[in-house]
Amino acid sequence: MSEEFDFSELQNYLQGQMDLGEFELYLDEPWTLTRKPAGARPAVAGRNPPPIPPAPSARPAVSANPAPRPATMGQPFAGSAPVQPSTNPATGAQNMFGAPAGGLAAPAPRVVKRVASAYESAASLQDFYSNIKAEALYAKEPDVARYMGPEHPKVLFLLPAVKTGTNPTDFFVSPVGEMLVRLFASLNIAQETIGVAYFFKSTERPLSPLLETALKKMLAKELSFIAPEVMVTFGQPLFHQLFGKAKNFDELAGSDMDFSGVPTCSLIDPYAMVNDKQMKWLTWKVHIPRSTLLTIKQ
Repeated sequence: MSEEFDFSELQNYLQGQMDLGEFELYLDEPWTLTRKPAGARPAVAGRNPPPIPPAPSARPAVSANPAPRPATMGQPFAGSAPVQPSTNPATGAQNMFGAPAGGLAAPAPRVVKRVASAYESAASLQDFYSNIKAEALYAKEPDVARYMGPEHPKVLFLLPAVKTGTNPTDFFVSPVGEMLVRLFASLNIAQETIGVAYFFKSTERPLSPLLETALKKMLAKELSFIAPEVMVTFGQPLFHQLFGKAKNFDELAGSDMDFSGVPTCSLIDPYAMVNDKQMKWLTWKVHIPRSTLLTIKQ
């Protein structure tokens, strides 16, 4: 079995379920068991191929008058009239032997209850961060990257995760932050009206589909407190995590979209853009002009 199928998706699913802990249970498995390419399964020495079943014409014919079979429990003798089940007058249930059917009731359907996470009932942004720190996903993290910026910003920068070796509080004085400040100043959007948040509030790492689902729920709750006018996401992976892999990033980058009721547009990863003039040109000349959310502020 292990030689024939690829279990990498199942491994990611189980790892994501472990990260979520016991308070989140997702029964819809977002993984697919796929077969490995033909010929990948090695032949086992000494194993005989399975026998080929005989053709229909070669099978023995069934006699038109089969011999009577002995009776078994609950069945009449061959050739006799069928036994009619009795009915319990109290319940209306039928029983082959006329016995009450009260003890043979079908089991109740299994109900799976999901325990709501504490952050879902948070009353403030501070409570939200305190509650998600208690989640299994962040329990082993020294801290979570919190929102930085004004109350109800005009534009919220949503970054995928904290880059290794960087400090989230120093974002606007980093080369990437300074580049974005200059870019949006050209759109008449000042730095003091911009906020920064992170999809995964720790250092970047691969995320399983289960974790992406949980993080989207957390982001929706976080946005209900931040309440930005416009959200700008950065990078193709984050675009697919929010809007699905069926969406085409190249066609929709800069376009007006919506996430959890917040007007949203997606741009190129700024860490890849900072040293690439071609990506800067593509962002300024192609992607940003597609957005009425950003250009309308000029």
